[in-house]
Amino acid sequence: MTGYLSDTGGTVWRLPTLLSWDVTHGLGEPSDCFEVSFLYAPDMADALYKACRFRAEYNGKTVFTGVVDEYELTADENGMTVSINGRGLAALLMDNEAEAAEYYGAGLDFIIARHVTPWGITDIRKKAMDAAPVFRVTSGDSQWKILREFCRFCGNTLPRFTRDGVLLLDGSQGDAYKVDLSTAVTAQTFRDTRSGVISEVLVKNRGASAVVENQVFKARGGCARRVINVPRYTGYDAMRHTGAWQIEQSRRGARVCGITLPRPFAAFAGDEVTLYSSPLGITGAYEVMESRTRAGGGGAETVLKLAGR
Repeated sequence: MTGYLSDTGGTVWRLPTLLSWDVTHGLGEPSDCFEVSFLYAPDMADALYKACRFRAEYNGKTVFTGVVDEYELTADENGMTVSINGRGLAALLMDNEAEAAEYYGAGLDFIIARHVTPWGITDIRKKAMDAAPVFRVTSGDSQWKILREFCRFCGNTLPRFTRDGVLLLDGSQGDAYKVDLSTAVTAQTFRDTRSGVISEVLVKNRGASAVVENQVFKARGGCARRVINVPRYTGYDAMRHTGAWQIEQSRRGARVCGITLPRPFAAFAGDEVTLYSSPLGITGAYEVMESRTRAGGGGAETVLKLAGR
């Protein structure tokens, strides 16, 4: 992998050969992150001080785009090294808070103009979404939270960034891969978590209520009820949507299959992986919730966390 640093003026520095790297991509939260290390020389000090962005390439393709959070210099019996870590571009929205506001009839373009592009995010892929009759912003909400909540209620999707820094607001899926007997897999895990999964949601406003059930979890003996109060103007369909969304989010990550492949960047968050064979007997189509590629003196590997669709 090759790393590049850049500053606010557009100056780009190519990093020396990396001693190690650790790159993680997820589905928005927590933010994607990276850490790289390489040999240090004193003439790098100015570039390290000025650097605010990081980009990485592997085999000619961009595999990470993000912000620099920290660098650390070390001198010991092994020589002088520097390690740099940071997060994906979602950090630009997560780190900035908004003032309280109340919008009427706000559409996606308005939210983008008010809460996204002012923070340096301009490469955006979006779809048509309904306008929000009323949308409230609480003082101190992060710009990321505002965007996430709007997309959640008006577009039934969640924002995330691609590895080359594009903000996806269209719910698009990634690439498709398969794992079968011919695929080199060094480890596999499977976890089925019941704690945290919701069996029923009661959604209430001042004049009505709606109940949404997770029939599959109830059939397994699940019992975890939630009560949500929504504004009085919230319609019945919107109330049911709120309950269904809560149940769906509670199920995400409850059944997780982990696989380790002995190669870098085998897949990315948002991709689909279909398991055709497995020593654990786990098969089917899964979405990549998180991909983590690590490399160092012992070679490179990719660890995928897969969630059932």
